[in-house]
Order: sequence, then C-alpha cells, then structure tokens
Amino acid sequence: MRFSPLPRARPSLLLLLLISTTTSYLGSTAVDVPDGRPAYENRTFHSDSVDTYLQSVVEQFQDEDLGRLFSNTFPNTLDTTVGFHSSSDTFIITGDIDAMWLRDSCNQVLPFLPFIKSDDSLDLLLSNLVMRMSRSVLIDSYANAFNFDASQASEHASDSRIPKMSNSTFEGKYELDSLAAFLKLSRLVHSSGSTHLFQGPSGPSSKSLWLRAISAAVDTMVDQQQSTDEDEGERRVNYEFQRTTEAATDTLMQGGKGAPCARTGMSKCQFRPSDDAVTYPFLIPANAMACVELRHVSNLITSTLSPNPDVTEDEQRELAGRMQTLADDIESGIYAHGVITHRVTGKRVFAYEVDGFGNSLFMDDANVPSLLALPYLGFVDRDDEIYLNTREAILSRSTNPFFFSGSAGEGVGGPHVGYGYIWPMGVIVRGMTSLDGGEVKKCLDMLVEATAGTGFMHESFWKDDANVFTRSWFAWANSLFGEFVVNIMEEWPEMILKQEGDVILKQEGDVS
Repeated sequence: MRFSPLPRARPSLLLLLLISTTTSYLGSTAVDVPDGRPAYENRTFHSDSVDTYLQSVVEQFQDEDLGRLFSNTFPNTLDTTVGFHSSSDTFIITGDIDAMWLRDSCNQVLPFLPFIKSDDSLDLLLSNLVMRMSRSVLIDSYANAFNFDASQASEHASDSRIPKMSNSTFEGKYELDSLAAFLKLSRLVHSSGSTHLFQGPSGPSSKSLWLRAISAAVDTMVDQQQSTDEDEGERRVNYEFQRTTEAATDTLMQGGKGAPCARTGMSKCQFRPSDDAVTYPFLIPANAMACVELRHVSNLITSTLSPNPDVTEDEQRELAGRMQTLADDIESGIYAHGVITHRVTGKRVFAYEVDGFGNSLFMDDANVPSLLALPYLGFVDRDDEIYLNTREAILSRSTNPFFFSGSAGEGVGGPHVGYGYIWPMGVIVRGMTSLDGGEVKKCLDMLVEATAGTGFMHESFWKDDANVFTRSWFAWANSLFGEFVVNIMEEWPEMILKQEGDVILKQEGDVS
C-alpha cells in the first residue's frame, strides 16, 4: 500500500475552502465517468470483501464521477487480469498483454493487501502469486516478464541473450526492480497476516522454494555489482541482450553488453522499469527500491527461522546477512555516486543513472521506481532535503527533459511512448508524495480529466488532448490510482469524503 505519512497539521480553513471550490486543473470538470466494471459473471476473480468495501465507501464520496472512477479502477486487476488461479497457482497478466511482469503484477495487487485477513480466497490468490514469482525467478532471474507456461515461445524468442531464454520467458530484459518487486510482494503478503503463505502441509516445501528464489535474486544482484573491468578480467558474461529492432531503447550497445561501468557498491541493470535500455548502468531508483526491500526481507527471514529439510537455519541466517550487507553496499553507493550537484539549480539532487566513472544522467521517468517515488518506495522521507531538491528539478520543464505541460495537464512522461506524452502514473506518484493539499487536489483533478470519459487510467496521454492516449487497458495504473484515492482518504479525507467515517483501509505491518 502506501508509505507511512509524516505528521502534518490539519488543513487551514482557507485551504479547505480552496479545495471545496476547486473543480479541475483544466478549469471545469467536463468528463462524465461511466460505470466501467465488467458484469459479475465476466470478472476474472470475485472478492466479496472488496465489493462490500467499494459499496460502503463510494456512497461517502462528494463527487459521483470520482466515486465511479474509484469503483472502476480499484478492482480492475481482479476484474480483468487474473489470467489463472487455482488452489496452488496464480497468474496475473498486465492487461492488454497476455504475459506476467514481475513488477506489474506486484503493483497490480497492492491495493488488496488489507483484505487478506478477512478474505481467504484473496489471501490464497496473493500467496500463490508469491510462489509463482518464486518459480519464475528460479527459471530466469534476468527476465522481466513470463509466459503462463513453456508450451510455446513468445514473440521475443528471437532476441539474442545470455543467459539463453526458455519458452517460459516472455521477455528477457534484466530490470533490477523486477527482483525488488518479488521481494516486496513477499514481505507485504506476510506482514498483512496471510494464513496461506508458507503454511499448511506444503508450508516447508513452499518456504524452501521461496528461499531458493530469494537466494537466486540476491546472487544476481551481487553478480551485477561487478565493474566492466572485473567482468572482462574474469572472462565471464553474466548478461548480454540484443534485439533486431528500429527502437534504440530496445537493445544494448557494445554487442549487447551495455555501457561500461566502475564498481560503486550498487547493482547494475540494463533496462529501466519502462522496459527501455538505460543510458548508464546504475539506475538510482531501482537501487533504492532494492535497498529497502533487501532489508525488509532479511528481517522477515530472521524473524521466521524454522527447521527446513532443504535450507538449514544457519543457511537462512547466512542469506539474511548477505542481504543486509548488499543493502548497505547499495545505500553507500547511492550516496557516494548517485548524489550530484545539479548544473542548473546548483543544488544537491539524486541522479537518475550513473556509471561510477563520474558520469551521470538527470531526468525522471514516470514508471515506478522513479526518483519522484523515492518516499513511496520507503527510501527517504517526503521532507528529505535532497529529495525535495530532486523533486523540484523533476517537476520543472527547464531541468527535466521528460516533464511536459500543456492544455490537458502537466506531468512526468518518458521516452518509452514518446515526447509530449504525460503518464498518469507520474501524476499519481506526484500526488502521493506531496505534502501540499492543493497539489494533491490538482493531481486528482488532472487524473479524472485524463480518463477522457473512458472511466479508467491510461498509460499516457498527449499533453494538449487527453483523448489522444495509449493503452486503454493498463491495470497497474488503475491499481496505483486506487492506492492514491485510499491515500487521500487517509491523509486528506475532507478533500473527497462527505464526512470522515469508517471507510479507511487499515494495513497490518510495515508497508513502506
């Protein structure tokens, strides 16, 4: 779910007046939001607890259009993207692509964590998703997306990659945040009170499988700490990727090796969470997310030590220790190499990517993990000085080449779709990491307008016309919008609710 909020003063009467009279970033709320949920019998998964929650909360909304939009988006993953579920398996597709991304599937189900204790079928769904991820990581720890099974090759089977891909892999782009997403979902399902994860007759064998997958993820991250000189000196190749394509961001330079780098303590990756190739191998937001999740899962392993036929308690302690050491290395590397003085603002900021040789790239991409999302990821507080400097530069047209502003809104985009396209995901993250109620309301209004009457979030929209958009079925963005609305109900209830009531989702455990 969301990060723990900082203490804040209650909004002033003037702010409440501004919020109640403000209608839209565009000046008027001209969008009618339709009821977009599929018929009950056509939904891919049913959760009575989620439906009951929606019925109780939506009637408390001041604005009916926002209520319908929340009703459409919050359950969209359950309604449309549960590609398969059984007593032992779960497969979540990303939406309009019939494959499962580790990152997307984790983020798609985050809104449902608070229901685990009261909904056994939902608990089973999410626990089985953790185990599906475990099997996937053991199949290919360098892949970002997977097929349901190995019955046929994906459209990317012609990619040239080391290590070689099997038919189980949909796409073999190595993205550090994919492994971090596996760690994140694992610890959140556990901390939310699951009675299925590692439980029952198959509990020991399930935990053994999970521990082996965690170990494989850690091994991969450690391997990717090496410098280019170290890789070349040992004459070994852990990862190469080449694709025949017209898109430069879909393949890697230097015969598939990517840009060279020096050792920094951070773990390199060759692709961003947008699936675009990096410019420099050390992606700061992905390393920040990995740092946070490595520590959380290390603590999880230590606190749940138990005899296991395949992984001894000493081996579990050793794995937890390796994770803490890796997290420390990464954090030190971020602050030693990833904090730079911005050439325009003159302030200390987090770089987006670095190479360890002193070269850096400042920009931000809307896909999470992003620099804008660092508090959402739990890496820094929202009032952290370096973060605030970074945020200021991200949200400026003069310092972030992928911040766009037009008559349809303003926000962070990225190179994946193209210049001038704003991503709702970036607008959502801006709102979720803001300490300013006026800014939160501005983001919320922009997002309602950006639906262009479809009733759902999109991947991106043209800065001057929200009717020009990409991906009408993008479940991750819908789930993230649901998180945002829940976040507003917790921190700014007077902004959207008729009155504060018992409609707030309570999440067990640390959900940073």
